[in-house]
Amino acid sequence: MKSLLFLLIPALLVTGCSQGDNEKTSVKKGKGPTDQKYLISKDGIGDLKIGMTTTDLEKLLKQSLVMNHANDTGEIWVDTATVKYGEIDIDLYFQKMYSEEPANEMELYGLGTSSPLCKTETGLGVGDDRSAILAAYEDNPINMGPESVMVNDTIWALSKTNYFIYISDDKWDKQLVFRLVNKKVASLEAIVAMGD
Repeated sequence: MKSLLFLLIPALLVTGCSQGDNEKTSVKKGKGPTDQKYLISKDGIGDLKIGMTTTDLEKLLKQSLVMNHANDTGEIWVDTATVKYGEIDIDLYFQKMYSEEPANEMELYGLGTSSPLCKTETGLGVGDDRSAILAAYEDNPINMGPESVMVNDTIWALSKTNYFIYISDDKWDKQLVFRLVNKKVASLEAIVAMGD
């Protein structure tokens, strides 16, 4: 009987520990994105990373990029493209590489999406509000305010509905951007921080 009791106690302990681990794991999963493929950080979204070239992206996506200004005359220094990445649409922002070899190569300096599948490491995404963002990134440098909108050809005004929040880190090299409409996140971006 004693030997049965010695076998039963460790079995119960192992079962209890493994259930506790499962509960911890489900809590962590609930806070973060449901799919790591759509995790957005200041470096990019999933496998799409800032600094990748058009050639690298075409290989990764297994599709040709269709640039929005490819048919414009003159030299193009910046361009955009929209691609399907898994189940979501992503806008890609390119700038011409400063190296002349290859001459037509561009590199990714930003990307964004309005898909609710895309989330930050803290679990934030489309539909969240400003207070949730500020609480999650309270230790980071933050720049925020209403978007500027063009009223007519010469006058700009501050929007009453559109708002931005730029999250930086101590390197100030890249930023995570939340764009809000009517006080809720409408889209997210990862971009290279532009100097003042």
